[in-house]
Amino acid sequence: MEKIVIDKNTCIGCGLCVSRHPEYLVFDEMGQADAVGKKVTSEDKTSLLETVEMCPTEAFRIEDIKED
Repeated sequence: MEKIVIDKNTCIGCGLCVSRHPEYLVFDEMGQADAVGKKVTSEDKTSLLETVEMCPTEAFRIEDIKED
């Protein structure tokens, strides 16, 4: 299953990913992007990958997470 991962050490809270994908991302209490834990759907993957490329600090990515 693919999910969004945010590197909190790199995220500057610019809001690009949150504004483009509010169904997947929100701001946390520190003003950084935070993934809501939703599984990435095949319908949304292309748009999400475009946003990965746009992230100015490369803090946003999609990873294959193994379920237990």
